[in-house]
Amino acid sequence: MNAEQKGLERGRKAGASAHNVPHTMEATFKAWRILYPTAADIDFAGAIRDLDRERLNDVPDLAHFPELRGHADLLRAERLGFVEASGLDETATAFFYSADFFNRRRLDTRHAARWEFMPAPGTGCTGVFFPETKEGGALLGQNIDIPLDVDSPYASHRPEQVLRLRDPVLWIAGGSSAVLLDDEPKCSFPADPFQYDLMPPECRGRIHDVIEFLGRYNEFWGPGNYILLDLEWNAVVVEKSNCLMAVRRPAINGAVATTACAYLDPKMSAHQLNRAKRVMELKGETEENSLDVNFHLGAGARYRRLLELVAAEAKVGATLWGAFEILSDHAVPYPDRICLTGEVMFPDKVKLANWTVQQHAAVISGPNRRCLYRSVQSFRNAKPIYHYTPKLMLGRGVKMKKQWGADVEARRCELAAPVTAPDFDVAPMRW
Repeated sequence: MNAEQKGLERGRKAGASAHNVPHTMEATFKAWRILYPTAADIDFAGAIRDLDRERLNDVPDLAHFPELRGHADLLRAERLGFVEASGLDETATAFFYSADFFNRRRLDTRHAARWEFMPAPGTGCTGVFFPETKEGGALLGQNIDIPLDVDSPYASHRPEQVLRLRDPVLWIAGGSSAVLLDDEPKCSFPADPFQYDLMPPECRGRIHDVIEFLGRYNEFWGPGNYILLDLEWNAVVVEKSNCLMAVRRPAINGAVATTACAYLDPKMSAHQLNRAKRVMELKGETEENSLDVNFHLGAGARYRRLLELVAAEAKVGATLWGAFEILSDHAVPYPDRICLTGEVMFPDKVKLANWTVQQHAAVISGPNRRCLYRSVQSFRNAKPIYHYTPKLMLGRGVKMKKQWGADVEARRCELAAPVTAPDFDVAPMRW
């Protein structure tokens, strides 16, 4: 299959389920006018349409990025396939493919986001990974933190995908993270190596080669904090802004962890706090009452506590329950605690704060594949997630063991239906 055929196939697949794009576009533009007051007069539809055209023509030096030969043909065919399957116009198509780039690399770089005006969206928020454990396989854990503004599908969370891996995925877990008034990349070409699976298979064998490749593509992806794996389950954490990238390697038994909204790398952290202080000055705040500065400092405190808990667990030999308890940590006050229940530093400024609404820890390789998971069941009558009994889900073909059954009998967890679907034929690059 050539590049154009691949692009058409990708576009048609995306367009077949794109019926909600116009509604999402309208809601996003409305949110941007609130979040970025100095951008309120921008014609977002026209700006994104122009940006998407610019991006398709902004082809980088192929001598430095040989993996991108033919990629421009794929991108143009992808949009044609999307229009064909969705029936949407150029504006909606440009929004589908370039809204995130516009948000991160045009709005966030030129306009101060005012997070006191609206709740921050939640994505992956805290991730932990232990390749060497007492479970006979690798352990993965993830929390999702979002505001409790409306009920959502998170209540029906059942993370079968983590028990269906045949090979390790490249991006296994992580958290959202970004920089206010961040730098803009020099090139806008759509070449996110995760989105388009651009990394040659031979790079996946060694984590060193993974890092080298992603460093070369630095300005095309992110921002965020990511736990990345090679095909031997070796992991690193990559901390990423729009144009900066730092790597944090494991300390004890290969274990790594990351959380959202802070960087621990000194250069990355200084960059994030420096830009937050610019916003502080624009808003006429001080370091004592700056929402943005103190939010990032608090996230940094949570990040450091997370690493302490993960190091202690890795040192004695990680277990499924040990990983799950790290994700549920609430033994110290906010902001240091890992598990969130709507706490904020400035309640007079923040109306809706994040809660941990979904979490899971899973043995994702070896003969004992199984998962503990739970979620907040009602956003309107929410309880902290650690008040809900976790469910135990066995991997496909895994037989119940006596000690696991004892946890169910003791009502420490509830037994859920096991995974019956087959493993992924090709593991996804990202979740």
